[in-house]
Amino acid sequence: HLVKASVLTVRDSGTWWLSIPNAGIFMKNLIRGRKAAITIIKKTKYKEIFKDDLEQRKWPRLARLGIVYHIHDIIGADLVDCIQTTNGILLRLRE
Repeated sequence: HLVKASVLTVRDSGTWWLSIPNAGIFMKNLIRGRKAAITIIKKTKYKEIFKDDLEQRKWPRLARLGIVYHIHDIIGADLVDCIQTTNGILLRLRE
C-alpha cells in the first residue's frame, strides 16, 4: 500500500527510499517566500522592520504559504534577530 501511495520507492533490491509526495512543491514555495521576506527587510534603511509593519506590507504572489508562516519561518531559521521594544517586535536581519 505504501508503494501505491508513493511513500516508498525502490532504490535497489532490498533497499527502499522514503519519499513524501509533493514535498518539492512545498520546498519551492517555502524558499520563494523566505527570499521575498528577506528582500523586503533588505530594502529597509537599517535592514530592520517591525513585525506588524512586515505583515502589513504588500507581499508578492510567490508567498503562497501565508505571510505569517513565512515570518515565523525566517524567525525559526535564525535569519533575523527578534528584539522586543515598546513599539512591538523588531526584526533585524542577521549579517
